[in-house]
Amino acid sequence: MKVTSKELKKRAKQKLKGNYGICVGVQLIVGAVMSIIMIMVFFATLIGVILSTGGKPGSGGNMTEYIIIITVVGIAVVLMLVLISLFTPGMIKMFLNISDKEPAKIADLLFGFKNKPHKFIGLNFIIFLLMIVWAIPYYVVLAVAAITNFIPVMVVLLIITYLLLLAGIMITSLYVSQAIFIFVEEPDKGVFQCIRESAELMKGNKGSLFYINLSFMGMIILGYLSFGIGYLWIIPYMYATLTEYYKELKPKKVLHPEGYLYDSSYEALQKQEF
Repeated sequence: MKVTSKELKKRAKQKLKGNYGICVGVQLIVGAVMSIIMIMVFFATLIGVILSTGGKPGSGGNMTEYIIIITVVGIAVVLMLVLISLFTPGMIKMFLNISDKEPAKIADLLFGFKNKPHKFIGLNFIIFLLMIVWAIPYYVVLAVAAITNFIPVMVVLLIITYLLLLAGIMITSLYVSQAIFIFVEEPDKGVFQCIRESAELMKGNKGSLFYINLSFMGMIILGYLSFGIGYLWIIPYMYATLTEYYKELKPKKVLHPEGYLYDSSYEALQKQEF
C-alpha cells in the first residue's frame, strides 16, 4: 500500500469531525446491551445454583451446580458472540458512511440484524473455527505435558506450540480482516467468497495492517489507564482508520483510457483470462 498509516489516520480524524457524538452514542448503546445481558446471565446462574443446592451454593461440590454454571456460561458466550457478530456490521456500516461523507445514523447499528444476519453470524463462526484449528496443537501438547508431569521436553514443546498459536491467530486475523467490510458493502456475497476476497486483498499488505494495529497500542494502554472512558474516543478513531485502510485497499472502478468504466474488482479480475 502506497498510502502511509499517518495519512490514513489524518483522513480518519478529518472525517470524524462532527461525527464523534454519534460514534460515542453507538458505543454506549452496544455497551449497555452487553452489560444488561451479562447481568442477566449472572443472576440466572446464581438462581440456578441456589435452586440446585438448596440455598447453599458451593456446599459439597455439587455436580449439578457445576453443570448449571458451565451450561449458562456456554449459552452466554454463544449469545455474546452472536450479538457481536450482528453489532459489528452496523458499526462498519456507520464508519463506511462517515468515510463516504454520508449521514451516519444510530439506525446503522441494526444493519447486521436486517441484512442476512445468518451470514454475518456464519462469517464470525468460520473465523472462530479457523482460530480454534490453530489452538489444537497447543492443547494436545498441554494435555500430554500434564500427563507427563511437565517434563522439560514437553515444556519446550508447549512454549513452541504456544508461539505458533499466537503467530497463526495473528496471520489468520490479518488475512480475514477485510471480509467484514466486503460483506457489509455486498451482503449478497457468500461467506467463503468474502474470506477469499479478503485474503486476496491482503496479499502483500499484511505488514502494513499489522503496523497500523501496532501503532494503536499506546492509545489502547491510555484507554485502559483511563478506566475505559478513553475508549469512547479511541475506538471510533481506530474504526475510522481501518475503514480508510479498506477504502484505500479495495479495488475500484476506474475510467479506462478508451472512455468506458473498467471494473478492477476481485470478481471481475477473476473472470479475466490471462
